[in-house]
Amino acid sequence: MKAFHENRMYPSHLPFSSWQVSNINFLAHWHTDLEFVYVREGSIRMGINLESRVLHKGDMAFCSSGDIHYYDSTGRESVIQLIIFNPQLIASPGGWPKDVRLTDPFICTGGQDQADIEATGKADIPRLMLQLEHELNNQLPHYEQIITGQLNELCGLLLRHLPCEPADQKKDMRRMSSRKVMQNVLDYLEDNYAEVITLEDAARQAEMSLFYFSRFFKSTTGMSYISYLNHIRVNKAEEMLLNSDKPIIDIALDCGFTNVRTFNRVFKQFRNNTPSSYR
Repeated sequence: MKAFHENRMYPSHLPFSSWQVSNINFLAHWHTDLEFVYVREGSIRMGINLESRVLHKGDMAFCSSGDIHYYDSTGRESVIQLIIFNPQLIASPGGWPKDVRLTDPFICTGGQDQADIEATGKADIPRLMLQLEHELNNQLPHYEQIITGQLNELCGLLLRHLPCEPADQKKDMRRMSSRKVMQNVLDYLEDNYAEVITLEDAARQAEMSLFYFSRFFKSTTGMSYISYLNHIRVNKAEEMLLNSDKPIIDIALDCGFTNVRTFNRVFKQFRNNTPSSYR
């Protein structure tokens, strides 16, 4: 799992990726790229900003530029398709959609009959996502131009099927302000995880009361503050255990744990293994 601000890297000059992944867990994070999700099998919990849903087979979700989102497969099995690309590919470098705001980033089929889904045109979206993945994997002549055209079609279909409302500058400014606050907090935790950072410290960073910040943080990330911070620390520790010869006690201290006993307990809680098993 990763956290905070993700600067996406693409395997080619085309800023577009498409792949299918099983049972993904991914900490709350954000990026400027657009992200489309389609659940092909099973179910998964996904959060986007302050919205959280359990998505089932056939359900879809969309993350706009800067949206804070996470994936949680705890106790669930799923296969999802992800499409991520830079909005410049659809001539919207400043973000998409333009002039309207999506009121709900989720498309839930809710067990609809397949014939009903076909009739509404929603079935065109997953078919188009598969075509995009096929073009990327095969890279036949002019695939870049075809992908660009299909992405424009995909965005058009999403605007057709996702509920929208006219952009309201004042409301949008308030939403962007709240989102920016949380983006800054996530970056703050990423930069300072090795230090002692209390809930009070994070609330002060957000310029919020302790009570409101605690609720706001959990609503946005899907987990408590201390659980999120421990996830970051365990991720960093796991990387160091696998890629360095540092003593375990040094790794524990470098990752913000005050003693080895706490480190072992938290690490086993998240990885079902002790740190020493990685050696």
